[in-house]
Amino acid sequence: MSWCPFAKKLELQPESDAQPAIRPTQFIAHSIVAPWTPERTYEYWRDSTNLESHFGLGYDGSLGQFIGTQTRADANAAANRRPDGTGAISLESASNLEASDPWTAEQVETLIRLGVWVHQEHGIPLRLCRSADDPGFGYHRMFREWNPDGHSCPGDARATQFKEVVLPGIIARVTGQTPQTGGDDMPEYVNLGITKAYQLAPGVWDSIEFTQEWTDETGDHTPNGAVVVRGGARFTGTLSLTVTGLAKGEVVQARMSEFSGETHVQDHPIDELIGTDGDTFAVVPVTKRIAAGRTIRFRLLNQGAKPVKVTSAVGTLLVWKE
Repeated sequence: MSWCPFAKKLELQPESDAQPAIRPTQFIAHSIVAPWTPERTYEYWRDSTNLESHFGLGYDGSLGQFIGTQTRADANAAANRRPDGTGAISLESASNLEASDPWTAEQVETLIRLGVWVHQEHGIPLRLCRSADDPGFGYHRMFREWNPDGHSCPGDARATQFKEVVLPGIIARVTGQTPQTGGDDMPEYVNLGITKAYQLAPGVWDSIEFTQEWTDETGDHTPNGAVVVRGGARFTGTLSLTVTGLAKGEVVQARMSEFSGETHVQDHPIDELIGTDGDTFAVVPVTKRIAAGRTIRFRLLNQGAKPVKVTSAVGTLLVWKE
């Protein structure tokens, strides 16, 4: 059980002794949506909820630790503790009531200092997490597995700070190099979905219109639109689909397609969802480079004889703008 030497120890019991051990492989930053000191955050964890984070960060840069970093803390959903025993270290930080303000200079300095410590103490790699299970550094809204409610924590301003200031600052402090902000190694996060199921008729390629926008750091998606990424850019991620009413053995195809404005320009390879008893599920990998002036849409083709219903479509992407 590791305790940070420059954090104030505010140990939560019985959680600190009762909760299982983890092997920390990730660090995840949050905003608590309240202007709280570490002491007030400790009181909230102790008296008002069965959730908790490892650390609490005040506006003035003060840092409290509530649970040792090798013990599970319940702030990150599936990342709290995985079946293999790995898990995430979590930090809640003081914010305004909308979680819309940036971290203060004092908060940024403590985040960098703590990032250096967790890297040196636990070997967490000096990179942004590339998936929900990938070791590294991140913030709460990056992956649905960490943030099943799909909210915007820690807020747009802080997500940008994390990528452009905090993580480069951690890397610079560890390596002795000058921080580099932005750049190809700092992707932007996109997380889109649909608000309600829709019918997919047979025989026609149909673009998914994403009506739910949890996160769009690139600004490429328009409300209720089908465009996911605008070039020039490189991206990688997944398209998660649930289809209802697809007969056993029948097929719905999925592919990425490039457009120039509203003109269909090029298709990319096809993935197939094959009907099973009950609903049909698939997670389609999507990775591509797209030239300037073009856009990417995800399209589906129902090859069955009857209409089916798309009950869930979630696009989760990391995008590097060129």
